[in-house]
Amino acid sequence: DELHKQKKKKQKSQNVFQETIRWNSYASSADAAEVLEEEEKDWRIDNPFFDKARENAAGRRMQENLVGALSLEPREGEEVDETVFKNVDGRRIEDGRYAAFINRLQREGIIAENKILSDPVRTFAYGTDASFYRLNPRYVIKISSEDEIKRILPIALELGVPVTFRAAGTSLSGQAITDSVLLKLSHHGKNFRNYEIRNGGKEITVEPGLIGGEVNKLLARYKHINKLKDQYKIGPDPASIESCMIGGIVSNNSSGMCCGVAMNSYHTVKDLRLVFVDGTVLDTSIPESVEAFKQSHAYLLKQVSELAEEVQSDPDLVALIKKKFAIKCTTGYSINALVDAPPSEPMEILKKLMIGSEGTLAFVSKVTFNTVPEFPDKASCFVLFPDIEMACEAAYRLRKQGKASAVELFDRASLKEFENDEKMLKLVKGLSDSGPDAASLLIECTGPDDDDLNERIKAVVDLLREEKYIGPREDISMEIGDFPFTKVADEYKCYWNARKGLIPIVGGARPNGTSMLIEDVACSVDNLGKMAKDLIYMFRRYGYDDAATFGHALEGNLHLVFSQGFRNTAEIERFDAMMQEMAYIVATKYKGSLKAEHGTGRNVAPFVEMEWGTKAYDIMWRLKAIFDPDNIVNPGVILNKDPEIHMKSLKQSPVADSTYDTANKCIECGFCESNCPSRDLSLTPRQRVTVYREISRLKAKESLTIPELERLRQMTEAFDYMGNATCAADGMCQEKCPVKINTGELIKSLREREMSESANTLAMYAANNFGVVNAMVPPLLNTVDLAHGVLGSSVLETTSRLLNKISGNSIPVWNKYMPRGAKKLDTSDCVSGAEETDIRNSVVYIPSCVTRMMGPARGDSVTEPVHEKMISILKKANYNVIIPEGIDSMCCGMMFDSRGNKPAANSKAYALEDMMKEVSMNGRIPVICDTSPCTQTIKNKLRDKMMGFSVYEPVEFVNHFCMDRLEFDKVKENVAIHIPCSSKKMGIESNFKKLAGMCAENVHESGIPCCGMAGDRGMRYEELTKSSLQHLDVPSGCKDGYSTSRTCEMSLSRQSDVNFRGLLYLIDEATRPKQKATGK
Repeated sequence: DELHKQKKKKQKSQNVFQETIRWNSYASSADAAEVLEEEEKDWRIDNPFFDKARENAAGRRMQENLVGALSLEPREGEEVDETVFKNVDGRRIEDGRYAAFINRLQREGIIAENKILSDPVRTFAYGTDASFYRLNPRYVIKISSEDEIKRILPIALELGVPVTFRAAGTSLSGQAITDSVLLKLSHHGKNFRNYEIRNGGKEITVEPGLIGGEVNKLLARYKHINKLKDQYKIGPDPASIESCMIGGIVSNNSSGMCCGVAMNSYHTVKDLRLVFVDGTVLDTSIPESVEAFKQSHAYLLKQVSELAEEVQSDPDLVALIKKKFAIKCTTGYSINALVDAPPSEPMEILKKLMIGSEGTLAFVSKVTFNTVPEFPDKASCFVLFPDIEMACEAAYRLRKQGKASAVELFDRASLKEFENDEKMLKLVKGLSDSGPDAASLLIECTGPDDDDLNERIKAVVDLLREEKYIGPREDISMEIGDFPFTKVADEYKCYWNARKGLIPIVGGARPNGTSMLIEDVACSVDNLGKMAKDLIYMFRRYGYDDAATFGHALEGNLHLVFSQGFRNTAEIERFDAMMQEMAYIVATKYKGSLKAEHGTGRNVAPFVEMEWGTKAYDIMWRLKAIFDPDNIVNPGVILNKDPEIHMKSLKQSPVADSTYDTANKCIECGFCESNCPSRDLSLTPRQRVTVYREISRLKAKESLTIPELERLRQMTEAFDYMGNATCAADGMCQEKCPVKINTGELIKSLREREMSESANTLAMYAANNFGVVNAMVPPLLNTVDLAHGVLGSSVLETTSRLLNKISGNSIPVWNKYMPRGAKKLDTSDCVSGAEETDIRNSVVYIPSCVTRMMGPARGDSVTEPVHEKMISILKKANYNVIIPEGIDSMCCGMMFDSRGNKPAANSKAYALEDMMKEVSMNGRIPVICDTSPCTQTIKNKLRDKMMGFSVYEPVEFVNHFCMDRLEFDKVKENVAIHIPCSSKKMGIESNFKKLAGMCAENVHESGIPCCGMAGDRGMRYEELTKSSLQHLDVPSGCKDGYSTSRTCEMSLSRQSDVNFRGLLYLIDEATRPKQKATGK
């Protein structure tokens, strides 16, 4: 009877599986939709993928480890022996090897103690990448050089200590995390940031710590300096290019929106410099290094040649490999290397094998790219289709034609997000009328000149004119002429910015407590429409109502974005069933790639054999054994023998206990990190959010174990400095955050919560008596400056550092670029009210409190305060200057707000707003403030937001109102400029550079997103600005630096030993009145 039941059950399972195959066999047209409607029922009924998922789960409960990672509890008989080390996730216990490893590194002088991190906060912070996995490293080691890697790896090999390399940590598949040793090179000083450009920009050699976008900026700067005709860029152009680093771009074989397959890392990397697990260094660009490697590793190369020969002798396998890599594919290793070069050239094969190997074969310490042209002429159009299959058919024809540079596809869910964008609604006719199955194509054409571009546009338009249906619905007839190409940068950038913002918009809208998942699949373009429909219907069946499908249509590449919780067994079963069915649709039905460009990682490691077949899968295991037989470098990534690894070590998304709820939308992508001034000192914005979430999770638990209590204590104490005190709260993280989270607001909300009543009372007293404070500071600064002159720099600096330490960082650390007191504001040539002057030719000037109090530093060639220069410029421009009465008592409130003294901050901000509205006649007269951070604070604090249109930052005002009133001369040969973070956030970066360029022959940008000064925080925590400014780029011979924030200028001067001062000094020196000044 039991045997009969088992046979019956097996037969039923086979029948159900066949039924699923039947459903998936529909042509992904209206037929499939009708079947779905007819069969609408619980997705778990008659679903073999769910049956398999339920069998996998076997009723096991979710269990949480000490760091909050979730996994299904072990099956009976599979319990972990916590006393035995095993080189798999969760089993790498300390059996003495880690202590021995760290001891060796320190004893042999390889790594300094302060570069080895093992505290609970930073190991937790580095236990996450942009994926939905969590593995806390036992140690994080900050790597400074290739030599350190070369010495570390042999010790790791000897002691059996697995290591993982990490660059920016923006990986989406879990390939940049480990519970062993993490070797971190991102954000670490100037290390791994060298480069060399050759051959007119056609080649560039870079180290792995440079950000992809930085490399393209270096190439652009090279073209500008050398006055070259052609502009070049690196081939890969991932959406994360402004955050991801070269190490990750090469190791993941990144591609992107425009580069396709032909210009990805695999096809554009010319040479590599590698460090193998035994410590051997190979530089494929140096013949001597190649010859030495051939001698020392002859057997390894022989194995590579033999493997290539074996593969090339199998026609079926060769055909499979060529077919797979004709589309985007990062599932498994780049085994196309085994067919793209003859077996007699193992070095060429080896070089290509390293690309996309995700740090599992060797460490990449240097890369030489063959760059690709960056055409100056561009145009884009956004075309609606009634149905996604119609859009994909058009994309297929565009691919065959070959005139479009890029074609992006969007499903109906994506279009819904675009409907919330006013600019998109204005630009795209019919967008708001999109039907239930509508889709769109974003098409870009580029060319070396306008004639070539026009020819491409015409060809694309002519092709699309043949489409039977164009428009938002079949019952709304439109033509391609309704969706014209635009060459206007602001317009086509709107399209592409909307595309880049899709992933975060979906991620930001997810329910609290869930994670955002991004799957990344591809198939041949002729099957794209069918596969897209199958996947859309699959998500609908499983109840993923927020799922969006979009991607690179020219390459048959789709991104699938949806939210997923991992809070119980039922959610795991749904996720597993969906993944199984997705794998079947993509890999089996359409012979596509389960990972097109995001790397295999842990996410699809269990599905590599399913996609590739056993023969190719075995080849990959043999490759791993050739280069890393002991499984030391990044074990468990790409290849993993655990079929459930994609469902283990799942990252929770606990709710952060804060009034700034936006932080809970953080998707932990890491885009913010390169903008953060404390990224190499303490924590980044992503890490602040994830650590604070963990603290909140522990505090919210009903009962804590003793280890959890101790961990909570340690994390809370450490976060006070790492998370709170060293956060500049400048909001530059928001500029790169796709969800627009300002982690500074999170930290300021915590500061406000922790602020004592007495501190708030004292702050309010200072606010209410600000005129007294304003009067006291200049004499105090002059007294300190006098002491500087008498005692010298070293005595004063040493004394102030001691006082800073004793006072708990309340007293600033002095340096020789600290300002003298500012001269008293001279209003003799100004008026105090609109009634005293012609308002049509007037401006209200608000000198900031910092420029009223702080003048130039001792040793600077200028002695006048900023407000004197501002008035001089305004007078030369023939403006009547209105300075309100009682200005000495006014402040924007920023100095209080950054400390968490919200009542005092709001009191000053609102008083200033009331005064400005009165004096400016409710904004009829423009208002100018001479300091960028203060201007931004004024605008942000305004209750009457319309008033913000009348408030101007100095660069903004000169550019808008003084250009036709002033003559400019280039009075300096070389100047350095630092554009404050507030100026960048206000969108005046280009005008800042333009004005500086009108005053000087050569303008050099600092290259710093934020200096970290944050009012006086950088004076009280000097390590913050020193860390932030370690990349400061001031060319030798440059004697003058300019900015628009007095406190920022102090830190820039200290770091560069060049006097930085307000840009108004340069503008005043370079300008004279026009003979006949006219109003604008």
